[in-house]
Amino acid sequence: MNEIVCMSCHNYLPADLAACPACGSELILDGDKKNVIDRLQPNCLIHRYEGSDLLEPAVLIKETKVNCKVATKLKEYSKPLTLPKAKVYTFDQKILGAIQALRNERTATMYRYDQLIQSHWQSLKPYKL
Repeated sequence: MNEIVCMSCHNYLPADLAACPACGSELILDGDKKNVIDRLQPNCLIHRYEGSDLLEPAVLIKETKVNCKVATKLKEYSKPLTLPKAKVYTFDQKILGAIQALRNERTATMYRYDQLIQSHWQSLKPYKL
C-alpha cells in the first residue's frame, strides 16, 4: 500500500504520513477505526469516450441532478471525473468481462488481418517493362 486517500477531505497522500496535511486528521491505516481509502471497490461502470465501446470500472463519489462524480483510481478521488448520469451504469462484472473479452478478440483479429495483408504486400513483384 503506497498511496491512500483521506476519508475526511479526499486528499491523495503517500501512506507514510501520520496525519493529513490538508485537514489535520490522524491517519489510521487499519483496524476498526481505519479512516483512509487504500483500494478501490468499483460500484459502477462508466463510458467516457464518445465513439468508443470501452467501459471502465469506477467508484461513484457524488451524484447530482445531471452528473456524477466518479474515480477510476485512487488519484482521482481528490479531483474526480464528472460525467453525465447517462454514461454511468451499474457495476456488472459479467458484462464488463464479456466486453473486455470481445475487445481483446477484436484486437487479435485485426492484428492477424494486418499480418496477412502485410504478407500479401511482401509477395508483390515489381512491374517490369
